Amino acid sequence: MAEIQIDSALGSALTKILESEEIQPGQDVSYETCKLLWQFHPLGGKLVEKPISMAMCKPRHYSVETDPDERVVRRFQEVWERLEMNEKIKNFFFICRCYGAAAIGVGTTTTSCKEPLPTFGLSEEEVYINVWDPLNAAGSMVTDQNPNSPYFQKANRTLKISSKNWHHSRTLKIFNGTPIYLEYQNSAFGFTGRSVFQRVLYSMKSYVGTMVANDLVSQKAGVLVAKVQQNGSKISGIMAAATGKKREFVKEARNKGVLSIAPDESIESLNLQNIDSALNTSRDNIISDIASGSDVPAILIKEEAFSKGWSEGSEDSKAISQYIDGVRQLIEPVMDYFEKLVQYIAWSEDFYTSLKNDYPDIINENYTTTFYRWRREFTAKWQELVEESPDNRREADSKVIQQAVAVYSALSPTLDPENRASLADWVAGVANGTQTYGDLPLIIDVEALAKYIPPAPQEQPNGNYKPGGEEEES
Repeated sequence: MAEIQIDSALGSALTKILESEEIQPGQDVSYETCKLLWQFHPLGGKLVEKPISMAMCKPRHYSVETDPDERVVRRFQEVWERLEMNEKIKNFFFICRCYGAAAIGVGTTTTSCKEPLPTFGLSEEEVYINVWDPLNAAGSMVTDQNPNSPYFQKANRTLKISSKNWHHSRTLKIFNGTPIYLEYQNSAFGFTGRSVFQRVLYSMKSYVGTMVANDLVSQKAGVLVAKVQQNGSKISGIMAAATGKKREFVKEARNKGVLSIAPDESIESLNLQNIDSALNTSRDNIISDIASGSDVPAILIKEEAFSKGWSEGSEDSKAISQYIDGVRQLIEPVMDYFEKLVQYIAWSEDFYTSLKNDYPDIINENYTTTFYRWRREFTAKWQELVEESPDNRREADSKVIQQAVAVYSALSPTLDPENRASLADWVAGVANGTQTYGDLPLIIDVEALAKYIPPAPQEQPNGNYKPGGEEEES
């Protein structure tokens, strides 16, 4: 029987996982195992990072209603990018998915971390943001297990990092999954959420076994089997040398080469058809088990191409889009927290003063009032993951405008001039609201249109009417 041997002296992390007899179905996952899987397992990065990376692959769209020349939004985006907020938030959720719990804190160099986070007067230079895993926050993220407590199944408000307390206004704590009562998680050192690897640990081990099998198959794929006539037991030295030379010719032969063999001899490749089928089936089943035990769809784990493009509206793209929308809902509260933080930093009093000097007619209130008005008008939206093709978008915009024109044609003959002008302005607004025609807006002077009286048609000598008073030659 063939036997697979792995050199234990290599100390490979994946070898530890493969050879670990303690890993059985339903086995609890430890902090160290989660780290190894995330670092070295081929699917570890996809389970931890893929959903978050896809959800945040496009920047959010920001707008402020009373924003002169979009300078308020641009200032916000510049500070957001310099603080590397997207990378911090991604890392926050990566750690949470890997270990089952994570924390993030906003520190300031001018005030102690145990004090509340300042609001107005924050500068970009004094702010720093740290992301902590359960080992950094061990002991302070344990949920309250008292069923009568107002903080039941919630983490402690005060986070302790290396014996230093952090004020609750500075920190956020999240769990991957809902904490289960009296269920201790080894990966997170507490009664918290669970790692994304918790339910798929055994399948992840099995996947490593398919990698070893693939390596063995790749080594055997180039083996040639030469079926040659065997010589008798009393083989002469000359015949032995000729047979050895023939093997050398087979080994060194390349394209366009010619080999001479006897009629009853043949040269074939090693038949691996049955192995190939068994390997593919086993690998697909293992990936399906991993997808079933985690929250990541199998199509994202396999990185297969969709049967149709995103814009085609296929069932695959719809399912993935719905899944990513769910991930974005989990990220939304964290985005809101840091967007409010960046607003205090970006929309400083110095920025307000410079903007007021440039636009005194628009910025005519004091700093505090203007800041809170910008905050009320501030909107942040995720961009659509499924992008519509330009042709489909133009066709849809054309249908919308045609419907608006049909409404105008049906109502305008029965309306007075003022309402007819308002209806024309509404049609222009519909056209300007489309992506196809929004870059070249149609602007209508409603007051002038309401006062406009078209010239009356004049009667011609032959009884015909022609606009403008021009006579038609008979």
